[in-house]
Amino acid sequence: MVKVGFVRSLGKIVSFKIKGHAMPKEKQLEVDLICSAISAISQTTIIGIEEVLKIKVKYDIDDGFLNLNLEGQTLKDIERCQVLLETMILGLKSVEITYGKYIKVEIEEV
Repeated sequence: MVKVGFVRSLGKIVSFKIKGHAMPKEKQLEVDLICSAISAISQTTIIGIEEVLKIKVKYDIDDGFLNLNLEGQTLKDIERCQVLLETMILGLKSVEITYGKYIKVEIEEV
């Protein structure tokens, strides 16, 4: 299962972490499509932040893992990122609605 965790602070998304893979081999094409959708949504968000908004962010990416943290950014830049991050949540929740046995999206307020 792919676990996606977002962290909000004072109502603003300040980080997210994606871990895991949608695993069952008996539905490999479906699983590959789900993982591809998750990757496309999340990586497009980072590209938007860095290339469109021109905000350099801290992130780590590896097979089955993506972590972004806005720690150290100005409040103005964190606010500028919110439209992309909120859209990312909507996209991933849409995948979760259809394929909930493969993906879990959670939002934590700190």
